Amino acid sequence: MDSVFVIKDIFSAAVVSEALERIKAVPFHDGSKTASGMARSVKHNEQLPIEEVPGLTALITANMLEHRLFRQLTMPRAVANIMVSRYQVGMSYGTHTDAAVMPSGHRSDISFTLFLSDPDTYKGGELVLESSFGNHPVRLKAGSMIVYPTGELHRVSPVTEGERIALVGWVESRIRDARKRQIVLDLDKARAAYLEKVGHDRYADLLMKSVTNLRRMWDD
Repeated sequence: MDSVFVIKDIFSAAVVSEALERIKAVPFHDGSKTASGMARSVKHNEQLPIEEVPGLTALITANMLEHRLFRQLTMPRAVANIMVSRYQVGMSYGTHTDAAVMPSGHRSDISFTLFLSDPDTYKGGELVLESSFGNHPVRLKAGSMIVYPTGELHRVSPVTEGERIALVGWVESRIRDARKRQIVLDLDKARAAYLEKVGHDRYADLLMKSVTNLRRMWDD
């Protein structure tokens, strides 16, 4: 699927452990209260805004928002509505698509899920992305993240054992169209590979010029 990426180990094991300790000290809320429209009837989980967890915003800023690959893939203008999401046995989130505009007023172009629970500690709870090529279940190691276009239909399958905790949030990208972001990413990868193989020459400069001018032309 285009514009779906996995970022491995965006949180180290130590940061995951610290985040979980901070999270588990704070009571969760009914997650359905943060859903809107039809999504409310299929959302059965618990959530916390990151602002309610002491020190979590600083951890996210230092380890996620400043992560080079995250910024390269999402080209963020803003990151909005980051929540801690918890699924215990029997909880799930049926098929839905996320809101186009977050409560903060930011447009949601890219969704992300950063897994905090070790996949060996729970069963079920896969993030399932739906596409014309079928369903794509995702279960990542603790500290790894998936980013995908917000408009995709997706769901979280029922947890049948243990507990699944993750961070979820949304990005307003400087380039709202996923196809255009993909073109910029592909050209930038080609430029980097050319520099490594050939070195800095006129053609490397032209590739850089193209990447820069596309971003200038498409920046919202």
